[in-house]
Amino acid sequence: MLYGFRFLVDNKEAFVAYTIIEVEKKTGVSSHTLRFWAKKGLFPFVEKDDNQVKYFSERDVEWVRWINWFRKAQMDIPTIKYYIELANKGDCTAKERREMIARQKEIVTDTIEELQSVLETLEYKLGIYDEMLHNNIDGFNPQSKQYKGCKKDCKKENV
Repeated sequence: MLYGFRFLVDNKEAFVAYTIIEVEKKTGVSSHTLRFWAKKGLFPFVEKDDNQVKYFSERDVEWVRWINWFRKAQMDIPTIKYYIELANKGDCTAKERREMIARQKEIVTDTIEELQSVLETLEYKLGIYDEMLHNNIDGFNPQSKQYKGCKKDCKKENV
């Protein structure tokens, strides 16, 4: 039984169900990725017909969005699968699921800090190139005849 929106058709209850292509359009997650995630067991709740075609309810589409969010937060597939297993067990697993999300937040925070350092290095490097273009001297390229060596602060920054 699908758990999507219910509506009546000829006085009978029906459900909205989406194919993988429709889910791709609704979420922006490619059908290739959705099939890959399905093979990895991330959609244990998705209904299939006799031909094994997957049909996603509105709730399933919401899970696709959550899984996509977890992947963007660098959560690996086995961890997502475990999270889904916990969620299916109900409220008694809320504390453990919260801890999982808190750990993932730490990972994202560390990544942001690392990327901030990378951004600062790129900005520094752009400054070097701006100076090089302004002076028309390629003094920062070891392959150039005009190379003057890296300044002290350049070595310090590992640029």
